[in-house]
Amino acid sequence: MLFTFLFGTRRSSLGVLTLDVLLTEKIRLPGTVTRYPVEDGTETSDHIGCGSRQLHISGSVSHSAMLEFGLRGVTRLMDAVEALEHMHEQRQPITVVTGLGVYEDMGIESLEITRAAGEKGGNWIDIDAELVRIERVSLKQADIPPGQAAPDAQGKAGQTGQRAGQSPSQNPATPQQDTRMRSTLATVAQPGG
Repeated sequence: MLFTFLFGTRRSSLGVLTLDVLLTEKIRLPGTVTRYPVEDGTETSDHIGCGSRQLHISGSVSHSAMLEFGLRGVTRLMDAVEALEHMHEQRQPITVVTGLGVYEDMGIESLEITRAAGEKGGNWIDIDAELVRIERVSLKQADIPPGQAAPDAQGKAGQTGQRAGQSPSQNPATPQQDTRMRSTLATVAQPGG
């Protein structure tokens, strides 16, 4: 009962993969403080920007679950690696569950999967995951009140009356001048020309 009260009964998971052991969990909340030099040689700061939450977790998956009987062995490890590869390839936000919280909309920045023969005898895979919270934004449109827009810009936003790639010119080239210019450029571009 004391264990449940202190640590909870929630199983740690990385997307669709349930971890048998969560070894470390590190939360990083980055921020940016602006710095501007002023005349007397000091710096002034007037703004703090919040970055996206970052999460680093290390965990392990064993070849068999604690309460599982049977001969699944290596197949369970292969299934875990396949699940991690699939999540990475899908490039979709995932949900991470740990003892400290539920982190939704997390993007996988890197995954490292290790299986070693050492003290674990190759019966475990160790997983290191770096994740960043995906901040979803939406486009917001607003109308400019008629009194706020310049008179010559009203009804013309995004339009110049010119064909794409064209810019207005005081002296546009005639087709005959354009042909002469191309032939001159071609002569200059030829070797020995």
